[in-house]
Amino acid sequence: MSEPALGRYRLLSVLGVGSFATVHRARDDRLESDVVVKVLAENHSLNLEIRERFIAEGRSLRRVVSPHVVTVHDIGESERGQPYLVLSLADRGTLAARVRELRSAGWTATADDVLAVARALAAALSAVHAAQLVHRDLSPENVLLTSVAGLERGDAPRAEATGGLVRADERLVLADLGLCKDLALSSGLTVAGGTTGFRPPEQRDAGVVDMRADLWALSALVRWLAADAALPEELAVVLGRSLADDPERRHPDVRAWLTDVERALAPQPVGSDPGDAATSGGRDGGTSDDGAAHPPVRRLRRARVLTALGALVLVLALGVTVGLLVARSSGPGDATATARIAISGPVQAQVGVPVTFEADVDGATTWVWTLPSGEFVPDAESVTVTASAPEAARVVLSALDDAGRELRTEHGFRVTQ
Repeated sequence: MSEPALGRYRLLSVLGVGSFATVHRARDDRLESDVVVKVLAENHSLNLEIRERFIAEGRSLRRVVSPHVVTVHDIGESERGQPYLVLSLADRGTLAARVRELRSAGWTATADDVLAVARALAAALSAVHAAQLVHRDLSPENVLLTSVAGLERGDAPRAEATGGLVRADERLVLADLGLCKDLALSSGLTVAGGTTGFRPPEQRDAGVVDMRADLWALSALVRWLAADAALPEELAVVLGRSLADDPERRHPDVRAWLTDVERALAPQPVGSDPGDAATSGGRDGGTSDDGAAHPPVRRLRRARVLTALGALVLVLALGVTVGLLVARSSGPGDATATARIAISGPVQAQVGVPVTFEADVDGATTWVWTLPSGEFVPDAESVTVTASAPEAARVVLSALDDAGRELRTEHGFRVTQ
């Protein structure tokens, strides 16, 4: 029995079925390569609005030029009047599936893992935004992994490979622009859409959507990836900025967002020669003008020093300002030249009784709470904590001033029965 076909594409297997379309793995015998064929459901093919949106996805993808965005090779229509798109094959599944698989074995993300995803998706979204599009549905299910064999000829080396999350023979690619908004054709209100948990506030109802909506979703995705990971609190501050409900308080663009993420995760080693950074793509790494990701800068882990006072004296003698956590009292202070932060709240609490802590923030552009549970709460004026056991606990408030300098303060309290 011969395999079903659409035009010259033999349909080999079904990769996924959604409410609007079915995705097949297929064989292009003319070019002797495997591809993906995405076919609009027959009932939706009769709906002119849905049909046009589906075809518009293919047109939108053709406008985006990036090795980190899936490529459209062809568009056609079946004998039954169903339009279909022929896409490059990402044969290693979704980021969501990879993370589920790794977490089931006890894995948590490292700084290199987070940087790999951040850099790849920043490159993808930069290309999407350069085409005057907003993706509007960035989520782990729409980020794919493709093998070397699935890459386009001439692609740059895979600088995001980490050996764990993204392997040496893989690349991350962004897919599914079916909900994208074309800023060249339309501005202002748009219909609600997106994936729960990764949908910015302005997309939960009809609202004004621009490129900063993708920054909210990107920050939510990185926060999801970094869950339970031992990463610097500075990352939560950066993500909290673009998770703000008000788009005006978010990063202005993807490049600014990535710069802050790289600074939070890959600080320059103490005592390093600034000239070394200049010859390796900049202090914090980043992306080049052509969108290629730079190799991750080696992260200097915070040191645990046996004699904190001696280390502090040495640092002062050298005249070096460091972001190293020498002792609890060192590191970022609670004030800079233009901003200050403080926490007000009780110093005692009882098990099972909620207590509230308030942020006193002056001059900071964004801030984030770290609760005793490890949960991050961005830009909240107050937080409520309910302890489940007697212990010594604390809440931490971190912030950035208008120059990007970090502030940090904490408030300790004792929990009794």
